[in-house]
Amino acid sequence: MIIEVGTRTTLDKDCLMRMHKLRAQVFKDRKRWDVSIIADMEIDGYDALDPYYLILEDKDSPQQQFGCWRILPTTGPYMLKNTFPELLHGVDAPHSTHIWELSRFAILARDKQCHDLSRDSLLAIRAVIKFAIAHDVDEFVTVTTLGVEKLLRKKGLDISRFGPAIRIGVENAIALRIQLNRTTCESLGIPTGSDHQCLHRPNRYSLEHGDRATFNLL
Repeated sequence: MIIEVGTRTTLDKDCLMRMHKLRAQVFKDRKRWDVSIIADMEIDGYDALDPYYLILEDKDSPQQQFGCWRILPTTGPYMLKNTFPELLHGVDAPHSTHIWELSRFAILARDKQCHDLSRDSLLAIRAVIKFAIAHDVDEFVTVTTLGVEKLLRKKGLDISRFGPAIRIGVENAIALRIQLNRTTCESLGIPTGSDHQCLHRPNRYSLEHGDRATFNLL
């Protein structure tokens, strides 16, 4: 299994196509979100802003790509500020090179858990945090659901709300801050150095059970 982070200019076209089709499969077909689909792919305007993408792939699986995430700095347009500002509840939208937004998390977990995060989800969370810390990011913001918030709290991540949940479409949506500090790293088994830094910043990580993660740190 490979985890890779890249942009639209560094990831190959087939990889990007699989990602957008996976997003359509998860958001439109499974979750019934009101999203636009073009040629079986889910694409929105934020994909034109040169975001990073985290991609989970297993070349030996019929579903080669089974997870993805979009990562955008808060110094430009991003979903919480520009699409769901009501979830800020009057709080100023974050704007910092040290705060990035996570959006469009789609995963077809191969080991679904009823009351906990799947192993694949945990691998993705660990990888995106390691990548962000390597880019001097201290905090994530994200729009998610009450169910995901509950799972993150149960795992022990240092998260906080901007305000109460609001019904948006078929979901009870909420905006969260995720601090990339010792509490969050230790809850995920990531080695820590100072209060908000992980010890290791190589381009390659050897994950548990022999999994291989490749990061293109651009």
